[in-house]
Amino acid sequence: MFKISEFSKLSQVPAKTLRFYDQLELLKPAYTDQQSGYRYYTSEQLLHLHRILAFKDLGFTLEQIKQLLKDNVSIAEIRGMLRLKQAEMHSLIQSETERLRRIEFRLEQIERQSDGLSRYEVVVKKVEPLMVATLKATTSRASIPGLFEEIDEYLTWNGISLPVTHMVMWHGCPECESSIDVEIACPIPRKLQDTARFQTKLLPEMTVASVTHMSRPDADTPVSIDLGAWIEENGYRISPEMPSREVYISPQESNKLRYVTESQMPILGAGFMQ
Repeated sequence: MFKISEFSKLSQVPAKTLRFYDQLELLKPAYTDQQSGYRYYTSEQLLHLHRILAFKDLGFTLEQIKQLLKDNVSIAEIRGMLRLKQAEMHSLIQSETERLRRIEFRLEQIERQSDGLSRYEVVVKKVEPLMVATLKATTSRASIPGLFEEIDEYLTWNGISLPVTHMVMWHGCPECESSIDVEIACPIPRKLQDTARFQTKLLPEMTVASVTHMSRPDADTPVSIDLGAWIEENGYRISPEMPSREVYISPQESNKLRYVTESQMPILGAGFMQ
């Protein structure tokens, strides 16, 4: 038998790691002296340790490795776990390839611009499903603050505390002066009673290109033009199935008409469900 220090040298695995594997019952010593607490290992345990290291190199967690090394685990179960890990790694490579492409575009953008700075920083992210109260209207952009007030009254009547985040979903042209099809939405913690004017719905998950900026809900902003250019230059497509959104997060302290705003454009492209 080998003392833990000797087994550590043979295996090139730190003694601290071996003690940790013992605590996890991943690799228990062949013998532990009850009086001194010294751990002893056999040469055969090097094979078990090397299997642990091999699975760890493949990216499995220690808990997953425990499952893989069980005496009663079947070949089919091992194959299934390896295929799951394979799919996970493919997804990670795809995601990192997309990230690399965005970095390369950002570098090219800096080279093209004299001041080295982009007007807006674009982020690609997934937006989780969200329960909202909504109000649809065909109106002008100047009427949007009034629609915010109307939906706030509805929420207050239903016992929802204010302030809330307001969202505008564009079903029509946001740059048009009149007859814009918009849907005002506010996140809610529970389903509310629908009326002829208001509805509760669950917004689906989607992938968006997102920009945070300052804007007024009653005035047009050029950010959509910049966002559209970024989407095209980065090889994405605007999703035809989902409306773009503007999320008015909070009003500016010095000017309550201006909001910290997140513009979200739903996109399709490499690495995303289409």
